[in-house]
Amino acid sequence: MILGLGVDLVDVRRMEAIIFRWQERFLRRIFTEREIHYCNNKKNPAQRFATRFAAKEAFIKAMYPKGVEGVSMQEIEVGEKENRPVFVLYGKVKEFCETSGVKKIHVMLSHDGDYGIANVILEA
Repeated sequence: MILGLGVDLVDVRRMEAIIFRWQERFLRRIFTEREIHYCNNKKNPAQRFATRFAAKEAFIKAMYPKGVEGVSMQEIEVGEKENRPVFVLYGKVKEFCETSGVKKIHVMLSHDGDYGIANVILEA
């Protein structure tokens, strides 16, 4: 059974401008150390950051369709397992997923030129 569905699209140029303006302050507020390391070691880091940001936003939309306050983006980490994107959850987000009956999280990431997109499906 599907518990939630979320999608988000991020403009890479906008992400690049935010990173240029706020630099480490922004990155450390939104991304984990592993995500920062991963993205910074790619050809176009802003594209990778934008796609991961989209994934976090899509997850929040799927998990909390009516919105929620107090969710830390750092509690939602986008990692890789067998060359596929996966979520690693921490803290309140992990607890909420467990109590809500989430058994599996499907995530799709894609980027092309100026945009990064993510789709998330939460399954019971």
